[in-house]
Amino acid sequence: MLKTKNTQHLTATRTMISLTQPLAWYWQCKGKKYRVNLAFDNVLRWFELLDREDKTDAQKGVIGWHMFVNAEDVGPVDRLRALEWINQYIGEHPYHDSSDDETDSWNGQEPKAAVNSGAPEEYFSYAQDAPAIWSSVRAFYGVDLEDELGKLHWHKFRAMLDGLPSSSYFMRIIDIRQRSRQGLDGKELANLVELQNYYVLDKYRNAKHSSDAADFFAAWASSAVK
Repeated sequence: MLKTKNTQHLTATRTMISLTQPLAWYWQCKGKKYRVNLAFDNVLRWFELLDREDKTDAQKGVIGWHMFVNAEDVGPVDRLRALEWINQYIGEHPYHDSSDDETDSWNGQEPKAAVNSGAPEEYFSYAQDAPAIWSSVRAFYGVDLEDELGKLHWHKFRAMLDGLPSSSYFMRIIDIRQRSRQGLDGKELANLVELQNYYVLDKYRNAKHSSDAADFFAAWASSAVK
């Protein structure tokens, strides 16, 4: 549960949720501790920044530094190391060995989210599925995420998503997206295709529209003659 990374200039203790240790809110460099904004909404803004094509990696690094730490007395090399640590820390998962995919340098890539860990493709979007995430967390935990902006730690937020039951709105959407069409026909296939088209992620919508539309109408044609 407890990991420590040491370099010549940086010592950081990375702690996911523990029953004996507090979550990390600080980064330490050259004997000085700096507050890091690891609230879930700030991390999500970081993910949005990483997806932007109008910013270079260098620009994202500068913006990210100001988002998370924003200290003027830290040099460029240590700022990069801080972003490396932050990027690795927010990507950690208690049931995933990150030693195989950790790198020594930040490369501008978004860590896999907890709900999606190990999946062959992405099945949810924090932005597009925000209403489903909000309503599921509100219904199951009684927590209004709007009230937690700037306060709820990223790893607590991820743990809440991981703990959502399969009956929750958010997890039902993920199940629909992941469900295989293999072996289905008639109305059963048509219903699944309709649901998957309705809940399809925007980034897949255009690419999948033609093939899905063909499947959909073929399924309805098949069901009509049964």
